[in-house]
Amino acid sequence: MIKFEIDEHSIPRYQTFGIVGLVLILLLGIVSYFLTKNHYANQARIQELYDQIMQQQLDATDNELNATLDYIRFKHTQAESILKTEAKVQVDQAFAVAQSIYQQELGKRPLVEIKNLIREALRGVRFFGDRGYIFILDTDGRGVLSPNTPEVEGQSLYDLQDDTGHYINREFIRLVSNSAGESAFSNYRWYHPGTREMSNKVSYLRLFAPFDWIIGAGDYVQEVQNDVKAAALKRIEALRFGQNGYIAVIRTDGKVVSSPGWSISQYAQSDEDALRLEQQAVENILKAGKQGAGIARYHWYYPDGRGPVEKISRVKKVPGWDWLLVAGVYPEDIDQLLEKQRNKLVDAQVSDTQALVYALSIAVALSLMLALWFSKMLKRLFRLYQSDIDQKQQVLTDNAKELKVAASVFQNSSEGIIIADLKNQIIAVNEAFTQITGYSEEDVIGKNPAILASGKHDKHFYDEMWGALNTVGSWRGEIWNRRKDGVIFPEWQSIIVSRDDSGEICHYISTLSDISERKEAEQRLRYLADYDPLTDLPNRRLLSKRVDRAIRIASRLRHKNKQKYRKLALFFIDLDRFKNVNDSLGHAAGDQVLVQVAKRLRSIVRPDDTVSRLGGDEFVILMSDIHLPDVAATLSARILDIIAEPMEVDGRALVLTPSIGIAVFPYDGIDFDTLSRNADAALYHAKDLGRNNYQFYTEEMNQQVSQRLEMENGLRRAIAENEFQLHYQPQFRLDDNSLCGCEALIRWYSPDGGYQRPDEFIPLAEETGLIEPIGNWVMLTACEQGARWIEAGFTQINMAVNVSAYQFRDSLIDTVQQVLSDTGFPAEQLTLEITESILMSSADKAVSLLSELKHLGVGIALDDFGTGYCSLAYLKKFPLDKLKIDRAFISGVPEDRDDCAITSSIVDIARNLELNTVAEGIETAAQRDYLISEGCDQVQGYYFARPLPDVEFMTLIEKELDRPD
Repeated sequence: MIKFEIDEHSIPRYQTFGIVGLVLILLLGIVSYFLTKNHYANQARIQELYDQIMQQQLDATDNELNATLDYIRFKHTQAESILKTEAKVQVDQAFAVAQSIYQQELGKRPLVEIKNLIREALRGVRFFGDRGYIFILDTDGRGVLSPNTPEVEGQSLYDLQDDTGHYINREFIRLVSNSAGESAFSNYRWYHPGTREMSNKVSYLRLFAPFDWIIGAGDYVQEVQNDVKAAALKRIEALRFGQNGYIAVIRTDGKVVSSPGWSISQYAQSDEDALRLEQQAVENILKAGKQGAGIARYHWYYPDGRGPVEKISRVKKVPGWDWLLVAGVYPEDIDQLLEKQRNKLVDAQVSDTQALVYALSIAVALSLMLALWFSKMLKRLFRLYQSDIDQKQQVLTDNAKELKVAASVFQNSSEGIIIADLKNQIIAVNEAFTQITGYSEEDVIGKNPAILASGKHDKHFYDEMWGALNTVGSWRGEIWNRRKDGVIFPEWQSIIVSRDDSGEICHYISTLSDISERKEAEQRLRYLADYDPLTDLPNRRLLSKRVDRAIRIASRLRHKNKQKYRKLALFFIDLDRFKNVNDSLGHAAGDQVLVQVAKRLRSIVRPDDTVSRLGGDEFVILMSDIHLPDVAATLSARILDIIAEPMEVDGRALVLTPSIGIAVFPYDGIDFDTLSRNADAALYHAKDLGRNNYQFYTEEMNQQVSQRLEMENGLRRAIAENEFQLHYQPQFRLDDNSLCGCEALIRWYSPDGGYQRPDEFIPLAEETGLIEPIGNWVMLTACEQGARWIEAGFTQINMAVNVSAYQFRDSLIDTVQQVLSDTGFPAEQLTLEITESILMSSADKAVSLLSELKHLGVGIALDDFGTGYCSLAYLKKFPLDKLKIDRAFISGVPEDRDDCAITSSIVDIARNLELNTVAEGIETAAQRDYLISEGCDQVQGYYFARPLPDVEFMTLIEKELDRPD
């Protein structure tokens, strides 16, 4: 038996020998296993290499296609910019030629000859592949130079339209006139050369002031796009990659546009084989490109004629074009690369095996030679290594914490983050970047951030950006980029340069945030500054700008043409009694009415006219370029008709009428403020004439409005200083001529203007809203006076008080109740006189309100019966006590047969409905006798007594009290 010594020296030695022995056994086993398994692993590795190479080739074709697509997109976005730039250059050159000829020949030749020199100098100018030419028209729309159609020169082209109805030359004149630099671009449609079909065209225009000429030139967008396609096709045809790689272009209808070495029929055994292969290839390619991108498999020939063999191609559709880009991989390319990789694999395996054997030999030798040393050093080295590992572990732990924090900030940031290397290739993006742009990390890794470019920024913009990065080390600003789905959006971007310890640039770090909502909010604020949010009509601010601009244009044309001002009209439109709609149906219904009125007004004006809303129910129309005031009158008549048509609001049919005031430039003012003030004055004049009409402004109207304002101010003063008085119109019974009551009538004696007629200040009080405090004062004063008369002994007095339409609302109940409570006047002796128009404006609501008044105990009289439009069907529903026959019918009796018939009918209706009748305006004994014969109950009028102040009426009461029974 072998005896082992165990001590502090032998244990490390045994440990070393044991470890070396185990290592040698394990290594021999591993080598055997490696050599055995290597054979089987080679086959799987080769297949894996084949798949990898195939994918690499397809990725390479994908990159080529993407690069080509990027180039096509870039060229496509530059098409219109190229067109505009070239058109501007040509027009500027033509302008310079005209300016030079004008300056050189001015004073030497007549202006007519100078114009001819300029026309002929520009007539032969051609560009845009002989498609482009210089054209000229004047600001009145007459043709001056038209090289392709000289027969129109000198003719008026003012009404020339394209196939969309767009007035081409009117737009030219408007754009140049409204431009601060007297130049502009215009988009329209015109006949394509050689055809009778129109296509989109862009022209640059510039005003040549000496002759009021508009010099212009342009080209067809389609032609420029065709040039862009041709340039892109030329670049594609010259592109090669790999040994056999090229890009073919096929239209979506199957026609081959470009394919280097495409004609396979030269390699096929027969034309039938060629046709079959071509058809199958095209079908597979079209199928793959149907969804925009895909992979097509088909049989094809090598460029040198070998084949056919299976070919795998990437297919991508060019957005906006009818092109499919095709780039493929041949098996031979993969086999060659695979053979190289296979040889490298075999060489690597042999080398690895040799290195393994050599390493094992060295390891065995070193293990034996160093075993003793290792045993001595093992413990000390272990301790040293353990200490070092502990230190490194701590460093790694600290770094891991920092990296975890940084990674959390990177991934959870609400702003998109892009990290690019020194070559400006993206190496990392965060989740916010994907949410903002739509690009995943796989989409952008290894690519230039230029894939986000929108095309809206020129080279100068990016030069300034890189200049700031290279000099300052940072850049921030607003930039427009493109999402993956093609949508262009605004973003706020900040880029900083990251440097290593030596100060060299190592990374570019960019943060970005989507500011679309902020931009939309700014745009909305700009919109609200110029437009009414309810009706989308221009507001006063925008209207003022348009009026000022129209005045400038009219003045300029007068200056140039030495003619009179072109006229324009300003219409102020106000809806009559619109306040009733808001009060009765609510403001939501009122808003619906305003929206419908806005639509109707826009439907009847010309495209160049402006319909605006100033606020409330006030609309203004600017009608530019009118020749006679009759045009304004015609439009006003149409406005009256269209607004008066019934409109449905919340299931109800409403009929509103407008009042219109018109001011005409330059007769009624030469600026917006004057015109609007005078149109407003004309509007009030229209209202004073009974509403639902239109009036032109005159100085007399202005004076009337001033008087109206003075009266309104006087009314407010009269309320504050109690300048009103009440007179009482006595009412008598016809059967015994006894005094039975009176009607309270307001009187106003102004300290400045003397006596003011009620028919003048009452309508004004209703329009201004002052009628409510005035009406409440009348009711309170009348009831106080009636209470005093009752105390004096005249207990049967009936007090009639008129109620305005503006008082006839729910609050009237509380007012009447409060007045009766404060004065102690008996409710049954108070009669409220209501007109037919008040009741019929909302019959159902009137029935409810009258019923509540009757519940208080007051009487209701229907005033001026027969002059309105009260329906007899409603009359029986209203809880009335009296019908008052208007003086208009009484004045003709008994001589006028029609008045007699109407009066008799009213008395009969009242009798059948068990209502009392009161006739107004009795001035003769014959009228009294006729009413007695018809059975009328009560009368009032000058024949019996005039309206009396309270003192004189008391005298009348005293006489009545002294009458014998």
